[in-house]
Amino acid sequence: MMYFKKNVYFVWQDLQLNKTSIKMTSGVVALLMILGTVPGSENTLVRWHSVKDFILLYRYEFFHFPAFLFLLGSKFKVNSWIILRRYKNRNQIGTHKVLIVILCALFFSFIVSMLGVLCTAFVKYIVYPNMKNYHAIFLYVPKSSQHSSFIYFVCIYFLITTILGIVFVIINDIFAHRFLSVVMLTTFVILDRFTISTIPYLFYMSETISPIYTVIILSVIAVILGSIVRFSSTCKNYYTQDGLL
Repeated sequence: MMYFKKNVYFVWQDLQLNKTSIKMTSGVVALLMILGTVPGSENTLVRWHSVKDFILLYRYEFFHFPAFLFLLGSKFKVNSWIILRRYKNRNQIGTHKVLIVILCALFFSFIVSMLGVLCTAFVKYIVYPNMKNYHAIFLYVPKSSQHSSFIYFVCIYFLITTILGIVFVIINDIFAHRFLSVVMLTTFVILDRFTISTIPYLFYMSETISPIYTVIILSVIAVILGSIVRFSSTCKNYYTQDGLL
């Protein structure tokens, strides 16, 4: 327990080292989500009904995930010798990496979900009742035949983001190049949308087919990938490498 608390404390320290990236990511995401609901636009691109619909209008592959990678990548810019002095073995360094991903994914999921709730509440309870004929880029419609759980959506969003974040760490460990890792993983996520559509299925269909099994399977995948990161860390010689994380 003491080891875990110490590890969480060190990760929290690292997250606070570069607050600029947190502010930039949160600010850009907030600005774009707010612009989608502002009345006055002459053209309506799409319509939405629920918080989930509104959030997913900003495509995960093209908007959410790149923003998350920017946030995550900035948190891996910690001096190698600082990390080496903190921990007694390489396994703990692997745990450090996984915890950074989990906390970044948790923070990012919270920011996106809260912004989604605030933006949709603003439109539903302030704009729409007082401006029946309002127009916005993303237009609110009061009725929909589809019903979904917001809590389930946030859970799936967090798990998918965590899994992809850990995959980013694995790719970065292999190639030791952050930019290349970002390009490879982003390309993979975009290709998934236009091929087998795993991520869209998880967001749109899994709740109606097998929600409990989906959460369990994604959780197991995250644990397995986290174990791979910890194992790969034990096989690296950090003293001869320029970049630790």
